[in-house]
Amino acid sequence: MKAIILVFCLATLKLFGQEPSPNYKLTKDSDTIFWSRYHLPEIEKLHLILPDGNTDFFRISSSYYYLELSPLSNKITFYVHEIRDNKQTGEDFIKSFDLSHEQASRLEFLMDSLKINSIPSDKYISDWSKGLDGITYIIENKKGNIYSFKNYWTPSAQKNSAAGKTIYFFTNQMNKITGYLNKRKLFESQIPFYGWTYNGSMVITKVISNTREYRKYKRIKKKQAKKDEQ
Repeated sequence: MKAIILVFCLATLKLFGQEPSPNYKLTKDSDTIFWSRYHLPEIEKLHLILPDGNTDFFRISSSYYYLELSPLSNKITFYVHEIRDNKQTGEDFIKSFDLSHEQASRLEFLMDSLKINSIPSDKYISDWSKGLDGITYIIENKKGNIYSFKNYWTPSAQKNSAAGKTIYFFTNQMNKITGYLNKRKLFESQIPFYGWTYNGSMVITKVISNTREYRKYKRIKKKQAKKDEQ
């Protein structure tokens, strides 16, 4: 499992550049360097809350999902990008699961009790180790006009970091409260593609058990490709 975080410039300048948005101020313990160039397009595509709006929210994400708590809705959203002939086709499969009021309340209590929003991005934590293989969590928090964007590389690998252990405990408890594993299994069982990627971090190919169905799928994809070329 490998999370690929790419640096981008244009969206960074737009969001955090020389002329900051009048709707929010970025906290000093945030990390704009690791803003993925796909992050803004992804949250727009998934219809998630943008930081320059008027809505407060808490959001945690990885290569596999976005979990969002806000006055508008509480949900966990899964998404994959279709892969065909070793290339992304531009097709996506997205599914959101609403969280109950009880689940949202338990998550908020857990977040507050662990003081998650007071933990700086990992680049500001001296004993936070880094590597290439692993998974990066992104935690965003918007309250009033204050917005934070923080990265945490593989909390499970932080054996000597108290902050790392806290983030790891938080993500584990979050998975239990939301029923993450069952929701992800349900989501994956409904993916209509024969190959897909979780935001570039992992490519998965479905076993072809029905050749007739697969031939039909290929015909549909060829027709779509011809339309796209026109």
